[in-house]
Amino acid sequence: MRTAARIAIAFALSGISVAAANAQDPAPVFRAGADVVSVEASVRQNRRPVTGLSAADFELLDNGVAQQITDVSYEKLPIDVTVLLDVSASVTGAVLDDLRAALKQLRSDLGTRDRLRLITFDMRVRRLVDFTDPAAAVDKALTSINARGSSAVFDSLVVALASPAPPGRRQLTVIFSDGQDSTSISDADTLLDVARRTTPTVAVVLASAARQRSASLIRTSSKTAPTTVGALVDRLAGETGGFVVDVDPGENLSSAFRRVLEQFRTSYVIYFTPTGVDRLGSHSLELRVKRAKVEVRSRSGYVWR
Repeated sequence: MRTAARIAIAFALSGISVAAANAQDPAPVFRAGADVVSVEASVRQNRRPVTGLSAADFELLDNGVAQQITDVSYEKLPIDVTVLLDVSASVTGAVLDDLRAALKQLRSDLGTRDRLRLITFDMRVRRLVDFTDPAAAVDKALTSINARGSSAVFDSLVVALASPAPPGRRQLTVIFSDGQDSTSISDADTLLDVARRTTPTVAVVLASAARQRSASLIRTSSKTAPTTVGALVDRLAGETGGFVVDVDPGENLSSAFRRVLEQFRTSYVIYFTPTGVDRLGSHSLELRVKRAKVEVRSRSGYVWR
């Protein structure tokens, strides 16, 4: 119940209703139907996407048991992109200008059926632009951003991941931050638990060489979660099938955001109905491709309720 309370408080901070969230066990919304699980999978060779794969090219294990893949989709479903921007005092004016330019570029890179949501966070989490808002709302929101205060990294991610996801759309959450939390009510264990139970793929644009810093300034110990920024964001990416983009000082943020969208767009969505395993509880996933020298990145597991 402590985890549930933290999630509820994070929702309240964002102004998003908590009524749709189950108090103890968020629904595994990546289920495409009553019995179907969908898994995002990036397949690359020499950093280039591998195209033209079919269900027969994949091998999938659910809790160690081989599964039959029923369908594979590639670049067909529309994308919902949620961007979380760290606007705490650690983000300088020059970086803010770069962020504004990067967001405008990202919006122009989206397809006609894709949608953008913008959430900013310092010590509070604010939803500035929702998926259904007109494009002009993004421009207006970007001009209103000011950097100040501390940084609620964990709370902002919990809010974004636990928001209801409509069926038939792919979910990408992109967070720009230096990764160090200094004010969240949620902790790293709560964040990772929510990531396992929800849909979105998480991409982290890490703003500086902060990998060795403590992941939280107010909670420096954990039973299960990594305690450094680098270890935590790598774990978060692994849990959700996402990735981390390290941005050096002065590096162009527009290219970083464009790279994130391109990697996500050129991924497969794999569908299967779990067989030979207990439905309820946590499931580990292992996805392989029947080709040599390819890199496969996908969610490491899911929770069935």
